[in-house]
Amino acid sequence: MQQKKDYSINELPNDILGDIISRVALILRKTVRHVMQASPQLTEAAQDNRVYKKINLRPLAMNPLAAITKYQDLVEKCIASGNVKAHYIKGVQEYFHKNNTEADLELKKAAEGNYKDGIYLIEL
Repeated sequence: MQQKKDYSINELPNDILGDIISRVALILRKTVRHVMQASPQLTEAAQDNRVYKKINLRPLAMNPLAAITKYQDLVEKCIASGNVKAHYIKGVQEYFHKNNTEADLELKKAAEGNYKDGIYLIEL
């Protein structure tokens, strides 16, 4: 009879870990931070573009001006990965906080990604 071997999550390839973490990121942004604290390999795997594209930014999108100082680096990484909520946050920050009337490009990207708050602002 063959004995079962126990595997550690750290033995998985980074590509698979990135996929797993990106699925966790959809649920709660703070959980990704906890995953990253678990091991250096998970921290490296969490830098995957899929994680930044899918990470749940809904709490930041509800108050985008509050994210100006604290989460700007995260928002920029998410924008680079195509996260539509990040485009919305950046568009609102630029338009309403910095009075940049050319910021509608970010809002258009959010709307094109079917983010309903971005669609609403573009239609105004």
